[in-house]
Amino acid sequence: MKVAIYNLYWSTYGGGEQVAAAAAEHLLNAGHEVVAFGPEPLDIEMTTRRLGRDLGRCGYQRVTNDNEASEASSTVDVFINCTYLSSAIPRSLWSMYYVHFPGVPLTNRRKVNSTLSTVGHRILSPFASLPGPLEGVRAGFARRIHDVSWAKRYTVVAANSAFTAEWVQRLWGVDADILYPPVEVVTQPSTGGHLVMSLGRFFDRSFGHCKKQDVLLDAWELIEQRSALHDWSVRMIGGADGASRDYVLDLRRRALDLRAEIAVNAPRDLVLSTLGQASIFWHAAGFGEDPSTHPDRFEHFGIAVVEAMSAGLVPIVFGAAGPSEIVRHGVDGYHWSTVDELIELTELVAADSAEWSRLSHSARDRAQQFSDAVFGERLQALLK
Repeated sequence: MKVAIYNLYWSTYGGGEQVAAAAAEHLLNAGHEVVAFGPEPLDIEMTTRRLGRDLGRCGYQRVTNDNEASEASSTVDVFINCTYLSSAIPRSLWSMYYVHFPGVPLTNRRKVNSTLSTVGHRILSPFASLPGPLEGVRAGFARRIHDVSWAKRYTVVAANSAFTAEWVQRLWGVDADILYPPVEVVTQPSTGGHLVMSLGRFFDRSFGHCKKQDVLLDAWELIEQRSALHDWSVRMIGGADGASRDYVLDLRRRALDLRAEIAVNAPRDLVLSTLGQASIFWHAAGFGEDPSTHPDRFEHFGIAVVEAMSAGLVPIVFGAAGPSEIVRHGVDGYHWSTVDELIELTELVAADSAEWSRLSHSARDRAQQFSDAVFGERLQALLK
């Protein structure tokens, strides 16, 4: 078959692009003709280096927005939409939408605006043409209508977790199959050193979605004040840009007086070496947030969690959304809901080598269920 994979953000090499590239590689290896839809040609060398995917056999067609993607989809057998918050309407015989997250619930004000705009648009829609000002009013009504009917046009809708699938049903009114993202599992197990680590981008809280490294540092400061884990340290690794500069600087200032390291934009080698040294993995995204109004501020899946588990680190994660699906409480690691619980569970695992070993082995086994091979098999099954 001829398959198009649509992504407007290929050159950002993020998690969404990892999924798109993995899907392309698996389909190429299965003998299909694959074409990348996007605003610029794929940088094959960079894609290989950053995402570990060889897309040298992948074709390319320039597409800069949803309307162009919809038009171009009529030229392929299967259209796979991997663009975050896209509303492109598929025109291919078969189609799949891969949902990273479907958005946020409408506020009451937006609901009222959408309802009123729908009524206004219906009143004006019978007229083929209108005077200039009224034509502008009709266009304004169309922009304010909240319409997700396009989602029902896809043959298959796939979500990156059960948490995301639940919100797809609530916000779009369609059922979604679960297709967990592929994770590069670490084959060499950790040596189990006296090190706690976290892994995730440093986002200032003003951006909404934040990994809450400041909360983790609060917890670590309390651990040191209690004189617990006196020979342990914590290392927080993640990328950051200038917009989160103040957030990162505050973390670094606080870390100076603690057995803590804030590693920003660190090379992959440091990530791998830390995975080989640490014993415990911390995760806090979603803490203090309201899932009913801002589900987008939670971890929708948790690639870093799986990666750490594959190395044998014991995950202690905020018990909500994607990480709570990945980590089985008391089996592969633990869920926490308060900072006190995070501290207590960390001290428990650090003090009991037998408990750490049990959870570590289970975590490594569990991580295999989110491997690239499993992703490829599930993708093929959904397409069939």
